[in-house]
Amino acid sequence: MVRFTLKDLISDYRSLFFFLSFLIYGSFSSPTPDSPSWAEFSIFLFLALSFGGYASKIFISYQRPWQWAGLALLVYGLSIPTIMGGAINNNMPLVIVRDVIGFIFLTLPLFMFPFLQANEKRNDILLWGALFIGLAFSLRVLFVDFSFTTSRQNLLYLANSPLVLFSALYFTLSAYSLLIKRYSLAHIGRAGLYGFIALLPLLAMFIDFQRASFIAVFFALTTMMITNFYRKPIRVILSFFILLLIAVIGYELGQTIINSLITKTAQVGLNMRLQELTAVWEQISVSPFTLLLGHGWGAEFESPAVGNLPVAYTHSLISYMLLKTGLIGLCLTFIYMALIFEKLISLVLNKDTEFNALLWPFIIPILFYASYKSFDYGLLLTLVLVTTYRTKKKNKSECCE
Repeated sequence: MVRFTLKDLISDYRSLFFFLSFLIYGSFSSPTPDSPSWAEFSIFLFLALSFGGYASKIFISYQRPWQWAGLALLVYGLSIPTIMGGAINNNMPLVIVRDVIGFIFLTLPLFMFPFLQANEKRNDILLWGALFIGLAFSLRVLFVDFSFTTSRQNLLYLANSPLVLFSALYFTLSAYSLLIKRYSLAHIGRAGLYGFIALLPLLAMFIDFQRASFIAVFFALTTMMITNFYRKPIRVILSFFILLLIAVIGYELGQTIINSLITKTAQVGLNMRLQELTAVWEQISVSPFTLLLGHGWGAEFESPAVGNLPVAYTHSLISYMLLKTGLIGLCLTFIYMALIFEKLISLVLNKDTEFNALLWPFIIPILFYASYKSFDYGLLLTLVLVTTYRTKKKNKSECCE
């Protein structure tokens, strides 16, 4: 449950600014704006005022392996790829700046974690702020699609946000957890409310059809049913029939989604992800120098995923870091992400709802979507770490009682 209150926000100005940054981002900004506006400047200002005072702790208070790995990646990423992109390859300055900002988002846990650890109530702001962003983006997609606002072009990629998928999974799985926990009027009512809220991001993902996101929801729900079956077999079976009844009621919509999955897969396959990785490899392997260090921030390549047009991004964190930072940067990224993933895996037994809700938004940008460059993904990585340490702390306190 949420523990922070309006009184907490008023008494702690850092938490208030932190809270406001989520409100502005979800309501007025987007994961990859073409150019900064008042919203982006406001978000930057509020974030600087909230956890900027903890900046010194980035370098002096590291005790955890993921922090050391992240610091090594941060130092490398701000130095070598910047030199390669600017001084050696003369890449476009604006594209270099966009790449650097996206890279800093990837290392956001380094900056945010000390701030959150200093006051545990701020962790609730992070969780519910992330859910607010996912729902706000979903509503904006739905409003534009139904012509309640203006040009849809201004809101591209909102449904592609990892936080939209996270909110869909979180509320769907929370509803399911309530159903198998206790069959009371209160639990059924809350489950119904959570299920209704989950429809918003699900519909947004359907409108901007995201195959990986729908597959993730299916696997997450299936995983929850399997892992809970040995503990509560009767309730899982009953919940299965409830889900089956819902599926029958929503048969037409479900059939439309499945047909769209099949049609899009038949038309575009995996959207040339493997071919894209091959094209990146061919570009950086022209010399040992570029193989190790990459082409730097701002580098472009002809992507087969977009008709061989020159672009400055790829659809996978793996191929992106390989292109920009070379094998050295890719290895540092792998170590950093693997250590965060290790923390995520530790939730599987104690926090299965949170584990399944965080797992797929964590994995999908690494393999399929370009959302790894967004503020959203940095928040998600931070949320993984915060949830892990809160669970570990709670387990320790329960053992000592």
